[in-house]
Amino acid sequence: MKHALLAFLLTFGVTTASAQIQKLCGSCHTQPAEDFEKHPHSKKNVGCDTCHGASQNHIDTAGNTAPEKVAGPTDQPKLCGACHTAQRKTFEASKHAAAVMARSGKKAPACTTCHGTHMLRTATGMEQQCKRCHAQLPASCTAAPPAQTAKVSCANCHDKHTMVVAKK
Repeated sequence: MKHALLAFLLTFGVTTASAQIQKLCGSCHTQPAEDFEKHPHSKKNVGCDTCHGASQNHIDTAGNTAPEKVAGPTDQPKLCGACHTAQRKTFEASKHAAAVMARSGKKAPACTTCHGTHMLRTATGMEQQCKRCHAQLPASCTAAPPAQTAKVSCANCHDKHTMVVAKK
């Protein structure tokens, strides 16, 4: 039955297939599916299978086997970077990427650490993620914002993918 459903979905195009696959996955993974419906990727017909593969064995065993793929920190730059090429290039030049790829044991951030997995983090949420590792900020980071209309924010001074302090 599930093989027939998958064949049906593939026959009627990506838009229908992505929506149906998300609906199929959402029958068990309700919260991730609800969160993902609000994600910009969902609106561009990027489905669960993009990151997790077709995962037919996972579906056939009602979740008793793992999905085909789960993008870990070292996989994310390649997976996300397939579409986000400019961001991948700048991220791969960063100290964070070097720590991720070295598997140094440090909790180094990859794509989903900052951006979230199934739901996109807000700017405030991203900043809270930074502070999980960078709790002790230098005085220059807590000084007055660069403009009266701005608030103190990591993004005011740091490039968002390399985290290098932007030259002024």
